[in-house]
Amino acid sequence: MPVRRQPTNQEREALVQFARLEISLDDLCCRLREMLTIDFGSKERRLNSQFLAAEPGIQIEKQHVQHALDQRTKGVITARQLSDWVATLIMNDAYD
Repeated sequence: MPVRRQPTNQEREALVQFARLEISLDDLCCRLREMLTIDFGSKERRLNSQFLAAEPGIQIEKQHVQHALDQRTKGVITARQLSDWVATLIMNDAYD
């Protein structure tokens, strides 16, 4: 099991890219490897992070949410992808 630590600059950038919907949840998990495991099943969602809370936290602002909703409206992402994006932001201590 990895030692809990702050995200590196590269890992933090992946988290920021995910918040902007520039990379998928699968891409995020691949980039963060064993530091972040996500299991979003049909009945239960689990997120296990080996990161300490990011300092400073990655700010999620109105424009992030609006962009995600726009992407859903345009059909760029599915309702499930939007739901998983929201759940990840809520469950992951890296985000404020």
